Amino acid sequence: MDLKKINYITQKFFYKSNVLKIDLIDSGIINKTYIIEYLINGKKSKFILQCLSNIFESYDILNMNHKLITDHIKNKIKKNLIEFDCRRFEAPSLIRCDSNKLFFFPFDSDCWRAMIYIEDTFSYDILKDKSIAYETGLGLAKFHLICSDLDLSKVGNSIKNFHNTMHYIDQFNISIKDYNFIKLDDNLNKRTQKLIISLSNHIIYVRSLLGSLSEKSIDHSVIHGDPKLNNFLFDIKYKDVVSLIDLDTVSSGYLLTDLADCIRSICNMAGEDPSDIENVYFDVNCCIYFLKGYFSIPNQKGDYCFELIPEFIYLIIVELTIRFLTDFLQSNRYFKINYQSQNLYRAEVQYRLLSNFVTQIPILSNSLHEIGISSNSTFVSNVQKIV
Repeated sequence: MDLKKINYITQKFFYKSNVLKIDLIDSGIINKTYIIEYLINGKKSKFILQCLSNIFESYDILNMNHKLITDHIKNKIKKNLIEFDCRRFEAPSLIRCDSNKLFFFPFDSDCWRAMIYIEDTFSYDILKDKSIAYETGLGLAKFHLICSDLDLSKVGNSIKNFHNTMHYIDQFNISIKDYNFIKLDDNLNKRTQKLIISLSNHIIYVRSLLGSLSEKSIDHSVIHGDPKLNNFLFDIKYKDVVSLIDLDTVSSGYLLTDLADCIRSICNMAGEDPSDIENVYFDVNCCIYFLKGYFSIPNQKGDYCFELIPEFIYLIIVELTIRFLTDFLQSNRYFKINYQSQNLYRAEVQYRLLSNFVTQIPILSNSLHEIGISSNSTFVSNVQKIV
């Protein structure tokens, strides 16, 4: 880490400041993120500094979306419009750069931005207990409800084809066709070919499932887009969610996509990069606690096709398996890695989660019935024939 460089960039946001400490947040797999402790006017303070990935369509759209959401949250807090909860909820607001008055600073072919540091919070990489699953569900519901009256026409697309499952399948097929498998060693080749074959029947079914889902009337809403567990900040004292961070993927989409991706994240209690893949399974009890937390807040959408939750969980796990494997085949352009075959391993982890989830669907369906949500028995029987 280049202390001189970080200190220089920090001074572009906070003039005449000095960096005291730099902590790398290594849980993210897109941007490089740091917690910077600095001294300014004789006082110690902290802020978040990010080096943005080049995957985004436009840094202007990225920061416009971010500011749109955080201003909306702050306005509701200021006007006491968050009436359903007396606990704090904060926005990870951007900090304007002193040197150019913009929300980013270009330097050495990179783009840097700063955000406020939300005090007295922490995050989880892996779920610790069921109560946290409940609080995570409640936190996501709070975010959805706060953003439910935002004008969707103002939300831009920061990542092209984000959560477009058919696009990911097409890219996956192109990558397989173009890839030179001979360059892989024998072990990696066997692992890659095995996963490609295992995914083939799922991809056939996903095409059919997406076709049937396209015929349903599901409203679009403002969604986070990447509500994995470590994007939730929890209060140190009360252990409840006080902020949802990493707003780069905010877009117009289905609430069900957010629910499914969050469930995928918290219900894999081994994590996305476990030391032992044998520990990976889908914890259906965590899923139920999450859903109880989510539905503990009245949802303004009313009847919102929540019976499709199992289908969307299935789709998001297949989607992420394909994305990790495709990135491996494309020389790891998208997700950050620590070793060359990490995205292949991540894909294998997601596939193992998928296989276990399929066995848990009947239990999940019964639990949904208990909280007043019906489910599609045809989907349950069809998907179980694949594994």
